[in-house]
Amino acid sequence: MSLLDDVSIVVTPNGYKAGTLFAVVPVPTEGVEKVTNGDFATDTDWIKGTGWTISGGTASCDGSQTGTSNLYQYTGSLADKIVKMVFTISNYSAGHLDTSFFGASGTTNPRITANGDYTFYISIQSGHNGNTGFSANSSFIGSIDNVSVKEYTAADMDVTRATAATRVDEAGLVNYAEIVGSELAICGDFECASPLTGWTDNAPIGEISIDSGRLKVLNLTNRGRSYRTYTGLTIGKTYEAFVGNTSGDVTGFCHITSGTANNNITLNAPFFFVAGATTAEFQCGVNSTVVNRFTFFDNISLKQNDRDNVPRIDYSGGGCPHILAEPQRTNLVTYSEDFSQSAWVKSGVTLTSNYSTSPDGTLNATRVTGSSSNSLLQSFVYFSNESQTVIVSFYAKGTGKFRIKNTQGNVVDNYSSNYDATSDWERYSYTITNTSSSSGVQIVGIAGNSTGAAYDLSIWGMQLEIGSFPTSIIPTSGSTVTRNQDQFSRDGIGSLINSTEGVLFVEMAAISDDLTRRKITISDGTLSNFCSLYFDSISNKIIGRTTVGGVLQSFLSTSSYTETNFNKVAFKWKVNDFALWVNGSEVGVDSSGVAWGSSVLTEISFDNGTGAENFYGKVKQLQVYKTALTDAQLTSLTS
Repeated sequence: MSLLDDVSIVVTPNGYKAGTLFAVVPVPTEGVEKVTNGDFATDTDWIKGTGWTISGGTASCDGSQTGTSNLYQYTGSLADKIVKMVFTISNYSAGHLDTSFFGASGTTNPRITANGDYTFYISIQSGHNGNTGFSANSSFIGSIDNVSVKEYTAADMDVTRATAATRVDEAGLVNYAEIVGSELAICGDFECASPLTGWTDNAPIGEISIDSGRLKVLNLTNRGRSYRTYTGLTIGKTYEAFVGNTSGDVTGFCHITSGTANNNITLNAPFFFVAGATTAEFQCGVNSTVVNRFTFFDNISLKQNDRDNVPRIDYSGGGCPHILAEPQRTNLVTYSEDFSQSAWVKSGVTLTSNYSTSPDGTLNATRVTGSSSNSLLQSFVYFSNESQTVIVSFYAKGTGKFRIKNTQGNVVDNYSSNYDATSDWERYSYTITNTSSSSGVQIVGIAGNSTGAAYDLSIWGMQLEIGSFPTSIIPTSGSTVTRNQDQFSRDGIGSLINSTEGVLFVEMAAISDDLTRRKITISDGTLSNFCSLYFDSISNKIIGRTTVGGVLQSFLSTSSYTETNFNKVAFKWKVNDFALWVNGSEVGVDSSGVAWGSSVLTEISFDNGTGAENFYGKVKQLQVYKTALTDAQLTSLTS
């Protein structure tokens, strides 16, 4: 029998979108329709609260209710399932509407505040009493139509981070994990047949023209400017704008307005803003009040750009990619790439900005040269003075020897040992533990080596974070920036897990041997019923564990493997038949213990099942099997 005959869930670094990592297995399927009369063709089947009426093919609420008013029908219990819910909102003018699965405590019910067609994939928690529909608040006015609810079977994992985050891509470059939409800036290169279409002179006529494929703005009165509105934006989404500016005889300026927000943007660099309307107006002009001055604009771009909650498919280390999950960290260095800023103190060094191509693939690395051990480039960082471990890291390449400075408060200068620069980009780091008696000032930077020889480096990506190991780069440009922790989970998948017997398999590596518990778990969302594979708080210890009804049933472990290397780990459960396998070998067995009854395990998560003991590491593949595989199959799976 092939392993593929028994596998019910396969998650790999595959397709993704913001908030979702797509599973390979199973192929998503939709069940039968749960809603009757979803098109409101008749005034039947739906239970209407105060203010609701059904007429003309829609259900409408007039806002006359006190508190909330419900519109619902009995669909049968959908507890512990994923549903696809589709509906249309029209005639909206006030208030908000919530989807509701009555009695399903903990279920996230999307909130509606605008007209449109909506599709939601919702994990229904336990307790759903079978009633499904909508709850309108006291001021909601609007109509609903085309309601559909179907059970949705898929193992796609929910991804939560709510901040942007970087990764190493397939070309070896450091960049943001992002999803970029289609181009909305029509003729942004000004090379089309009618390049001035849509652009308007401020006044007088003649301030704008096309010159060698560029928009030329001429100041005939006072700061000549031109306007252009682009459409197709979605309110609340983040957009990336770019406006290239080449000086004529002065520089230019540009604003973007979407809704009430008017943003002054940095030219010749990506600029991000949240759409406050379905349109965005560009206003670009001459940065001078002197008449007859002009400037050029080119390569205008406007695209939706999702970075928050985008899973990170990381290629660091080369070879096949992995899913990257990291803890929350803050880069306390306020200028991580721009060392020309006054936040960086220069002593005995020479800087050249934009000297070489950095690890992100752009020309923004800084050259720093020094000739003695006192040749310093350093910054003063202010934060809590509690006793804690901190680490400074950055990328460097070049020639000579250098040291990393990482000192707290009035402590005698603290330097790393000498590093030998190489011709390739490498990330260097240095960790110290602060003492509670020191002040809350951290000094970070680079210095000449202890013997005073010269060094010539390109540097990029300076980072200071609280923790014992460095995490992915968090770019900053004037303030500290926090990247939230990565969270991966999927609930409502009881149909894909056989609670009475099965196998949990993960190919995983720890980011660091940091002596904390980092778990991947299938469970019922509590600490009473779960199966976990995890790295322990003891160095290099890998554990498989099951608990049934709050009682420990099996606990198998090994310390024979390096946890920061990728290991293929499988845990098998069945009544009186438990085993832990690593890299083709059985490393632990237990022939006594019970398994769960049917339909107990309903979710999978990168934690202990309750949001604690999060898994921080790298995952190349995760699989769940519905049968307790044979030894031959487990050998094949983990080899």
